[in-house]
Amino acid sequence: MASEIKTGAILNYISISLRLATSFLFTPFLLSSLGVEEYGLYMLSGSVIAWLSLTDFGLGATINKYVVTYRAKGESVQQAHFLGQCIMLFFVIALLTLVVGVVCYYKLHSIFPKLNPEHYSTLQILYLLTLANFILAIPLRPLAEIPGAYQKFIIPSIVNMVASLLTVALMVLLLFLGFKSIGLTVLSVGLGLLNILWLLFYTFCCLKVKIVFRKPDMTLYKDMFGFSVWIFLNQIMDLFYWQAGTPILANISGVAAVAVFTVGISFSRYFMTASTAISGVLAPKLMHMVALGAKREDLTWVMIKAGRLQLSIMILMLCGFISFGCDFLHLWVGDTLGDSITTIWLGALLVVVPLIVPLTQNVGIAILQALSIHRGRAIILFYSSIICVVLGSILSFYWGPIGMFLGTGISLWAGQIVMMNIYYARKAGLNIRLFFAKTYQPFLLPGIVLVLLGGLMQSSLSISTWGDFILIAGSYAVCAVILIWVMYLNAEEKRMFIQPIKKILKYE
Repeated sequence: MASEIKTGAILNYISISLRLATSFLFTPFLLSSLGVEEYGLYMLSGSVIAWLSLTDFGLGATINKYVVTYRAKGESVQQAHFLGQCIMLFFVIALLTLVVGVVCYYKLHSIFPKLNPEHYSTLQILYLLTLANFILAIPLRPLAEIPGAYQKFIIPSIVNMVASLLTVALMVLLLFLGFKSIGLTVLSVGLGLLNILWLLFYTFCCLKVKIVFRKPDMTLYKDMFGFSVWIFLNQIMDLFYWQAGTPILANISGVAAVAVFTVGISFSRYFMTASTAISGVLAPKLMHMVALGAKREDLTWVMIKAGRLQLSIMILMLCGFISFGCDFLHLWVGDTLGDSITTIWLGALLVVVPLIVPLTQNVGIAILQALSIHRGRAIILFYSSIICVVLGSILSFYWGPIGMFLGTGISLWAGQIVMMNIYYARKAGLNIRLFFAKTYQPFLLPGIVLVLLGGLMQSSLSISTWGDFILIAGSYAVCAVILIWVMYLNAEEKRMFIQPIKKILKYE
């Protein structure tokens, strides 16, 4: 089990690296192929559909918790009954989503009144295709939670990596053949169907999962919704933080501003993905520990160990982006978004800097869910996300996309740093002072050195080509890795990185 978790975390980081690399190569090509306005429409259609994900009412994470608990207690019969009830429930959710989605389709013009007829027509087609893809996947969504609950990460991670590479390759092919956003969305629908078939095969043929269908169990549904309602509130918060800016800017500043905001906010998603590579594989373990009565001290140390690994990776990314982000953006998307590069860089920093703290603590989310005290977090972050939307909307009227970035950053400081750390300490019983002492305090000196080194290199060296960037940023990355290795990582953490390499060399 421990080997599966460690290998799963490593594979997740490989997958993240591949996604970052393909995004790096593909995004400027996508922007130049579609143009700024159609790219904005393409992102806008996905943003609208994202709001329909609320129709699952937070039941996805609920399924994971229940299955982990059943497996920890060896209750296979109850698990089969539970999964059958979930699939029946998600069929009903799919029908509900279809109804809501159709209503939204006929209200698109009211939602986005400033779109011109051509943009509106394209958005309608993109929306219907994306809606169809979304609804087809809903009934089998419970199965998507099973591999993680079974602590099986290796095969799903490999499949996800292959699927990501295949998706980008096919999208590039379509763009070369002259297809635009509609063709890319049709491709997404087809790949979504293949993913459903793979999920069915892996769940029933490889994991041998059993499902029993009986009449609706209202008592079980009541318990599930009692748990999931707070996760549902958390999902609303996530959408307010990361999706609300898109329709707001579409109405205030137009689809070109959507493109600027989408590129900028994508960097926060890269950081979130990097952090969840570790917390994602630890969540089932934490739920298993809580189910067996683990002490708060033990849970705190799991949070510290994960947080230190997350910080060592994310601070490298952050310092590199602070030092060379503007140069990177000029080379990356400067041909298409040249006048907006500074806005994208500054906006990304306004969001990413305060985001670092909650991302090194996202194991705490799994702890709260395992302890069934996630209600408070949902309430805190729901109100802070409302601040994000209100403040971002007001500031956007004056400063466009940068106003939305600023509103998001302020709300992150208030909700996810100040209030959440108070909640972790008082309600979950976690030793937050120990967390910061063991995770952040040892990084003060190497962090200062990294910022000074990056500033010195950026000011004294000129970056005008990709060759310059690779040489200078690569040299900085090597220096930063050595610095983190020598001044921050402890012996156990170093072994975690070295052991997989030794195994590979020994195997060869």
